[in-house]
Amino acid sequence: MNYVVRSGDTLNSIASRFGVPVQELIRVNNIAYPYYIYVGQNLFIPVATTPTPAPAGEVNRRLDRLERRVDALRDDYTRLSDRVDRLESRVTRLETRVTRLERLVIVPTPAPTQPPRPRPPGTTPPR
Repeated sequence: MNYVVRSGDTLNSIASRFGVPVQELIRVNNIAYPYYIYVGQNLFIPVATTPTPAPAGEVNRRLDRLERRVDALRDDYTRLSDRVDRLESRVTRLETRVTRLERLVIVPTPAPTQPPRPRPPGTTPPR
């Protein structure tokens, strides 16, 4: 079976994925020391087996971690939702109070101003 090396692959990860000893992978592909592989390189996998799934323990550990994270996010959401509800309630109460106060307060209207009286002729304006 042939395999094309992808970004992040190492000889160990490829050997582990296909259940092949690393030394066997190196030998059949004539990889010289320092055993470098590169993205796009074709490697022959000597065993025609299907890739092995991740160990069940690791899968369970990752699932547990994800479930804890989801629970933490759910708690954050609930806490924030409660806070928004409390704030909306405060805003409603404040709007009610403002409306009530606006009804109570009578805004005084300015008294109409009288135009100045004309001065008798011959008088000087005050200084």
